[in-house]
Formats: sequence, structure tokens, C-alpha cells
Amino acid sequence: MNARAVKIGIGLIILLAMIPLYYFFNPAVAKEKADTSKNAKSELAAKESAASKTEYEKKETANVSPKKDQEDTTATNKDEETVKEESVSTETAPSIETKDIQRDFLVVIDPGHQRHANLGKEPVGPGSAEMKMKVTGGTSGVTTGKPEYQLALEASFILGELLEKQEVKVIYTRTTHDVNLSNKERAEFANQNKADLFIRIHADGSTDKSVSGLSVLTPANNDPYTKAIYEESLKASQLILAETKKNTAVKVNGISYRSDLSGFNWSQVPSTLVEMGFMSNPVEDRNLSDPTYLTNLLTNVADGILQYASLKK
Repeated sequence: MNARAVKIGIGLIILLAMIPLYYFFNPAVAKEKADTSKNAKSELAAKESAASKTEYEKKETANVSPKKDQEDTTATNKDEETVKEESVSTETAPSIETKDIQRDFLVVIDPGHQRHANLGKEPVGPGSAEMKMKVTGGTSGVTTGKPEYQLALEASFILGELLEKQEVKVIYTRTTHDVNLSNKERAEFANQNKADLFIRIHADGSTDKSVSGLSVLTPANNDPYTKAIYEESLKASQLILAETKKNTAVKVNGISYRSDLSGFNWSQVPSTLVEMGFMSNPVEDRNLSDPTYLTNLLTNVADGILQYASLKK
């Protein structure tokens, strides 16, 4: 080995020995290098953590959404099942088939009387020599002073709304007090519209103030003018009466068979007439002007009509 090679070897040994001494006497440099390495590792870890968190959030969102949708669907299904159960358990809830029948069922409502009576005469029935006044003025409330024609229209509107809510078609012979319609013309109106039921709304009056109660009037069996509509009219009248009897707040007198009413005798469609009570009776007069009482009473009438409609399959 020559002297040059020896010198180079000694120099490398000295250089290698000086590196640890350099970091020993300069700790800041060593720390900076360590920190740099540590920071690099931390940044890498942070990036990996952020990436993992993002991926996790995506998965969670994907998992939560279906879960929420499932919960919403479950809740909706439960609500629908509850509604369905309630509908099934409600005896008065009409079926789809009944609804279809009611859509095709037309009721002509005739609010009795009008503001001004027409004392002219008309035949009591087709071809009859017997004449009757075309339309009288009706009675009035002994306590309220309300005229019958006003009460009849108020009640008719309530009845019509109740029926329309059940998808029954409704037409009124009048919607105002200022008309001039005879009883014959009112019946002919129902005939022309091919009503499934012609219902007339009235209130009673008596010289005896103690008399009270609701009555349902229907064509008489021996009436020569109403033979074709007698049976169907009676069915409707009986069903209306049966429903009103369920109302403990209403006194019900029963069915009255009439052959003297031109409104029946000119009718070619099933007809009935509801005398809601006596306006000559102080208690009943006040009741008939009470919206709650009147609506409850007419709800019974509407229920009877709906039952009659269900028979027309």
C-alpha cells in the first residue's frame, strides 16, 4: 500500500468521525431534520386520515339515506295501515262501490215556499179537476219570527252540502227567496232532471203551541197520481225516519201518507217531504234556528238518503 492510499483512508475515517460530532455540537440542526421528517409523516397521515374520513362519510351517507327512506316508508305504511284500520272499523264509511253509486245518484232538493206566495190555482194532479193554490207563504217562528221559506232554504243548503261531501249530486229548485215557482213546477223540475230522489224541506205550524215533532210525508198508497212512485218514495221516507229516530235531541212523530199534495202528485220520481218541526212551538222554533241542532238533524236526513242511494244498485 502506498502512502497516497493510506492518506485517503485516514481522511475518510476522520470525516466519518466528524459527522456525529457535528450533530452533537449542533442539536438544532438535528431537531430540524427530525421535525421535517416528522412533519412529512404527519402530513401524510393527515392526508390518509382525511381521505379515509371522506370515504367513511360517503358510506355513512349512503347507509343513512336508505335507512331514513326505509324509516319514512315504514312510518308511512304504518300511517296508511292506521287509516285503513280506522276506515274499516267505521261503520258509516262508504265503500268504493257505494261511492260510485252516489256519484250517479241525483237528489233534487226543494226548499219549501218562497218570499211571496202565489195564490193562483193549479190542478192538484195531472188531469184533476181539483184545484189548489200554487204556493202558499208558509208559517213563521213564534219565538224567532223567522219565516218558513228562510228556514227551508237554510236547511236545504246544509243538507245539500252534507250530500255533496259524500259525492251525491245535488240540484236545488231555488237558491233565493225571490222566485215564483208553484208546487207543480217544482215537481216538474225534478222530473225534467230525472232525479233519483225529490226531497222537499218544510217546517210545520199549529194553533196549538204545545204540538211538536218531526214528520216525514210520503205519497199515499191509494193516490191515483203516485202509484208508480209509491213504493220507492216509501222506502226513502222510512230510511230517513229511521235515521232521525237515532237522534235523541229530535222528537219524531212518524210517517204521514198524503194524497192531497200537488208536489207529490205531479212527481214522476220518488218523492218525500220532511217537516223538520213546529215553528209554532217555542222550544222547537229556537232549536230549528240553532245551527248545531239543525245540522245534526239534517245529518240524519242525509244518512237516510245515502242508505236509500245504496239500495239503487
